[in-house]
Amino acid sequence: MTNQNSFKEIPAWIKVTGYFLVIISAQYVASRVSILDSMFYYFVIALAMSYLMLRAEHSSLFSLGFVPVNATDWKKYFSGLGIGVIALITSAGITIWLNNSRLEFTGHIDPVYLLILILINFWSAFAQEFAYRGYPFQRLLKSYGPWIAQLVITLPFAVMHMKLGMPFTAQQFLTLWLTTGLGSILYGLCYIKTGKLLLSTGLHLGWNLAQALMPRSPAESKTMLFNLVQKDQGYHSLNVLLPYIGVTLITMAFIGWNRAIYKRDNSANS
Repeated sequence: MTNQNSFKEIPAWIKVTGYFLVIISAQYVASRVSILDSMFYYFVIALAMSYLMLRAEHSSLFSLGFVPVNATDWKKYFSGLGIGVIALITSAGITIWLNNSRLEFTGHIDPVYLLILILINFWSAFAQEFAYRGYPFQRLLKSYGPWIAQLVITLPFAVMHMKLGMPFTAQQFLTLWLTTGLGSILYGLCYIKTGKLLLSTGLHLGWNLAQALMPRSPAESKTMLFNLVQKDQGYHSLNVLLPYIGVTLITMAFIGWNRAIYKRDNSANS
């Protein structure tokens, strides 16, 4: 009991730093051992760390608010899913227009492949939200408030999207930090508004799934549903970045101001 009480008194920033040191170390190991490089591996590490830390704090994994328990939770999840799809389609549509491109429907839909794609993106969105907006974000939020919690989580969230061991310039990392950081803040806002991870997980899934089906740049020139046809050499990466930033900020404003739908549920942390 004394050890558990001592653990509860450790500052949140030390706990979160330890949590992410383990996560990043696991990521480095996976970069060297390719068979481990999977979302399942990262989730198991995050699950174990969250369980051990919450147990030492006399709490449970369910306090993180990742399990839907009523119709309102499901409403938040599916509304997030819809918002994520609409936001990505809007961002991609603006990008395609600015780059003087067009989409051509492939005319082929493979139901099995589509189902696998949905399952992969569902698992990825859930695992990332659990790992980053779960224990570490919620502990920082409780101890230091939303600004510090939001800004701190953007860095490990960006590192998670890197391929450790591969060359990476400072400019590339800053761009990655900006783009993933905005996403991290958006998902963090979803938790702050609702007190659970359902809205952020749904939104994350909707965005990633639509992104996997709707190409926006020559690097993503073909998906199961569409081919991206570039009419000339007018493609510019800023035409991907700027619509993304704009749409993300608008989505943040919508969620932040929509008090009627996205009310906080404090029962998740009781």
